[in-house]
Amino acid sequence: PEDIPLTSFSILMARYKGDLDAQVAGARELDRLENGDAVLISEGCTHHRQCEDIGTVKLPKLLEKAAGKKLRFYFSSGHEFPEDLREKEIRLVVHCGACMLGDTELLSRFRESRNAEIPITNYGVALAAMQGILPRAAVPLLQEKQSRD
Repeated sequence: PEDIPLTSFSILMARYKGDLDAQVAGARELDRLENGDAVLISEGCTHHRQCEDIGTVKLPKLLEKAAGKKLRFYFSSGHEFPEDLREKEIRLVVHCGACMLGDTELLSRFRESRNAEIPITNYGVALAAMQGILPRAAVPLLQEKQSRD
């Protein structure tokens, strides 16, 4: 029901560790992707990949389905984050929730993306956008921020 608040772990992490406004704006770029656009999927941890891994298997499939386009993907994990976002013609960065990264490192990645003028979002914000629930799931947190400002 519409009167029940709705959000997700990734949206809460985006608000807590990153810039929720920037990540919501980044998720809006999903509708603007074109055939051949490059997307960087970045994970903060270095876990062993599993079959049907979210970052390297599930998200690329979901992103292509949502965009209705054939996309190119780059991947990074751990402390590795490409410095050549523009050279690779990255159109969008989709980052994990960054539970294994410190705030300084995560915000550095946001700064690098912003300096390269490349939108960034996280897994959960992107998933919420693709499922059509992002406005409902993010609005309470965005409204709370606006009332504090």
